[in-house]
Amino acid sequence: MAKVFFGCAMRGGQDVVKREELERLQESIEKLGHKLVSRHQIQVGIIEEENKLTKTCIHDRDYKWELESDVGIFEVSNPSLGVGSEISDMIHLGKPILCLFKGELKDKVSAYIQGKMNSQYIPSFFECYAYASLEDAKDKIKKFLEITSG
Repeated sequence: MAKVFFGCAMRGGQDVVKREELERLQESIEKLGHKLVSRHQIQVGIIEEENKLTKTCIHDRDYKWELESDVGIFEVSNPSLGVGSEISDMIHLGKPILCLFKGELKDKVSAYIQGKMNSQYIPSFFECYAYASLEDAKDKIKKFLEITSG
């Protein structure tokens, strides 16, 4: 089974996709038998805990998780510069990536992120998908992991 780096907004807020929804997405990955190497984003009080760490410590911890991962799954409905950077890191590491966002945000989610799908300049498997419901998102996660994990 795959080691999955899961990325989502933290400091930028969880206004569009709430913590509980993110937790259900993470649980769906684990229920499929895959290992989440990053699961901290949904913990209550995580920002206060993160504030105790240096910025370099946070970066290096997350980058280490990216290195250890086989694939990256990102929920990008809540805007986040950090998530964009993590996506870029994983592209440069050659890791398969799935980006998910709520369908009604199609015109609000970064065109640059969405445009990576089918781009001639992205060497690894990259998919960006607008979902209609959490069940739809879970189904897309399942298919992505079947394709990328064998």
